[in-house]
Order: sequence, then structure tokens, then C-alpha cells
Amino acid sequence: MSAVLTLQGGVAALYAAAALLLGLGKNRRQRLAIGLGLTGLLLHLGLLAWRWQDIGQIPIVTRYEDLTVDAAAIVLVFLAAQWRVPELRPAGVLALTMAALGVGWALFHSRGAFPMDPSLRTNWLIIHAQLNSFAIGAATLAAGTHVAWLAGRIDGPDTPALAGRLTDWAFFLWMAMVMAGSYWASLAWGRFWGWDPIESWAFATAIAYAFALHLRHRPAWRGRRWAVVALVPYAMMLFTTYGLLLVKNSIHGQYLFK
Repeated sequence: MSAVLTLQGGVAALYAAAALLLGLGKNRRQRLAIGLGLTGLLLHLGLLAWRWQDIGQIPIVTRYEDLTVDAAAIVLVFLAAQWRVPELRPAGVLALTMAALGVGWALFHSRGAFPMDPSLRTNWLIIHAQLNSFAIGAATLAAGTHVAWLAGRIDGPDTPALAGRLTDWAFFLWMAMVMAGSYWASLAWGRFWGWDPIESWAFATAIAYAFALHLRHRPAWRGRRWAVVALVPYAMMLFTTYGLLLVKNSIHGQYLFK
């Protein structure tokens, strides 16, 4: 267990160091930051593989696993995107910081293994959970782009279109996650929708993203003003995924706070 703690702490430290280097400069420091982030991701994926082999089931059930997988998705999305579009590297300050916080926060939750209930033993749970993780990854990259844009770190002629496309992806993946979860709910609980608190907030988050994307096409809301508005649904997404169960009971919280 101490080896797991050491490895996970090392991953968090690598992500934090990479975020710091991205915030301090360009070129050489950025390349070093990407190298640290990639090293952290490889160790991170090894940690998840170790967990999977250790517990004998895919690690997507408990809050420890949820936070650890989501952090890996955030880094994976960022590293893939900046490889394709290097201008996105300043967005990694937020992305890698959020990943470091997620990996660190996971250590405050139980690392025990909990066998899945029959309702969880379906591929639709895996689809639903992974869509959720990659939606958070895309949304965090989009939010990082908005923040870097507002701070003047990303300010090219293509920035508005790039920020818009990333927000489109966040919305698309989140909606796909909601629909996959709805179908899974019909198999597990005999209903597609039950207005459970997390279901309700997930729907509200989707509506907020749709509204923000609509405003993007209104002349009065273009530019940096829209970048501020686009951060609101991201905050709602974080609250839905990580904060809601702190204040509300939900069927989704059966394992997440063990």
C-alpha cells in the first residue's frame, strides 16, 4: 500500500511541476513540462492497471477510482490536443493543475475494493463512466483555453473558433454520457429517468452548455465576454461530478464515498 501512495503522490507532483513550468514560460520550459506530464501519465496508467489487476474489476466504481480515472482522462486529452495544436499548451496550466488535485484528492478516500452489484455489471456502465471522464477532460481543456484566453496567454486570430470547438466537444461528450447513463438506468432500475439529484444536475449542466454555445453566435457575446460565460457550465459540471454528493444523497453515491 505504501508503494501505491508513493506512486500516486509522485504522479501528482509531476503534474503539478508540469503545470508550474507551463505557467512560467515558453519553448524549452513548455517542452520540459510536456515531458513531465507524459511521464506522469505513463505512471498514472500503470497505477490504474495495477489497481485493475489487484481488485479483479475495472476501476470505475469508488470515489478513489473515479477521481484517479478522471485525472488520467484530463491529462490524456490535453497531451493529445497540444500535440495536434501546440497553441493549446497554455491551457495545460489549468488541465494539469486539476489532474494533480484529482490524483491528490483521491488519496483521501478509501482504496478498498467493493464488488459490483448486479446492476453495475454491464458494459453500459463502462461506456457511461468513460464518457463522463472524457467529457470532464474535454471540458477542462476548454476551460483552460478560456482562462488562458482571458489572461492573454492564448490570443491568436483562431482562438475564438478553437475555444468554441473545444466547448462543442465538451457538450457532445457530456450529452452522450447522459444518454448512455439513461439507457443503463433503464436496464439497472427499470426507468430511463428518475430526477435523481445527479441526473437533474447533469441535465442542467447540458442545458447550460447549450445556452453558452448559443450565446457564442450572438454578436454582443462574442470574444472574451463569451469566454467568461463558458466557464459557468464547467463549474456546474465539476459540482455535479464532485460536489453534489457532499450535500445531497443520490443513488450514484452508493460507493463513491466509501
